[in-house]
Amino acid sequence: MRAGPSLDVLAGGVGVGVEVSSVRGDVVLATSIPVDAVKIEATASRTVPTQVTFNAPPGWVPTDPRDALGNFGQRVQVVYLVDDHGRLERIPLGWYLIASWNEGTDTVQVTALDLLQTLEENPFAWGSSPAAGATLRTECQRLAGTLPVILDDGVDDVSVSPKSQWGTSRTEAVRDLCAAKGVGYRVGADACLHLYPLGDGSRPVAQYTATDLLVDAPRSSVDRRPNRIYVTGTHTESVTRGKETVEVETKWTGTATATAEPYDPDTYGWVTDHREFSSATSRSQVQAAAETYMRNAVSATTSRSLEIVADPRIELGDVISAVVTHPDGPEFLTGRVTAYSLPVGDPAGTMRIDIEEMTW
Repeated sequence: MRAGPSLDVLAGGVGVGVEVSSVRGDVVLATSIPVDAVKIEATASRTVPTQVTFNAPPGWVPTDPRDALGNFGQRVQVVYLVDDHGRLERIPLGWYLIASWNEGTDTVQVTALDLLQTLEENPFAWGSSPAAGATLRTECQRLAGTLPVILDDGVDDVSVSPKSQWGTSRTEAVRDLCAAKGVGYRVGADACLHLYPLGDGSRPVAQYTATDLLVDAPRSSVDRRPNRIYVTGTHTESVTRGKETVEVETKWTGTATATAEPYDPDTYGWVTDHREFSSATSRSQVQAAAETYMRNAVSATTSRSLEIVADPRIELGDVISAVVTHPDGPEFLTGRVTAYSLPVGDPAGTMRIDIEEMTW
């Protein structure tokens, strides 16, 4: 969760604004660009989860590759401004790589993506493995290239087996590495890739109530969850046999099931999820991964969409709680943020947060 003002401040009739600046390399191209309709949208299921869109006046249409809103390596910083009765607070929302722009009748529309895009655009030529002595931080840094990596409090810099094998995609390798070590990852407001501990429902980072921020919380189903998970891992290594060196392939399969109500296969049926674990180095690892995926799969039974006063502190992966008022009494819910849409600098704008409700 980003640092920022308390819920009491955000709900207290504060003024809001936005500041957008542009840089290319170490050159500042523009500060305080006049913008409107600024929106940050994030969805955890996307490879590059977060994007920002905004409009600028027609005079800002790029005519040179080095112009402020061009897409030749330009990055924009978005800062949320909160005016609390004369006290201005700045909440950096991150740096974003400009992906595209389009000239309209009286505006230029800009789309920029979070810095995981720099990994997605720069795959390796060949698959690779960690070096001997690699740790979670050093290997993630190798995969992330020039994007600095930070381990947040609660994440241990554990060793990574040199027998792990990655494909050419940097983003997929980071995803698999973090899944293997049970941590989350996201680009922070400081333009660094943060590895963070996956919190459970016992310690939400924010709480919303009907009397302050919560406006609505309609229910919807989640996709039918698997009650059986197969995780397969394949490891190839060179083995010397006499005068010959041969490639020996070892395959492992891990299986986890959840057959108690409401996932009883006689009534629910079998829903099977098959995942590949490219970094596996033993049978026990693929089995542990299957059990972890199974716990996560059945921990969420309902998807909720919360409409709240804009809270710029929220990030993907945060665990939040809310109290929803119904005619028959209050409902308490806790869930992990899987998507959000944040209008930036709009005094009348409300924020949508999608969570998968967690059961513990």
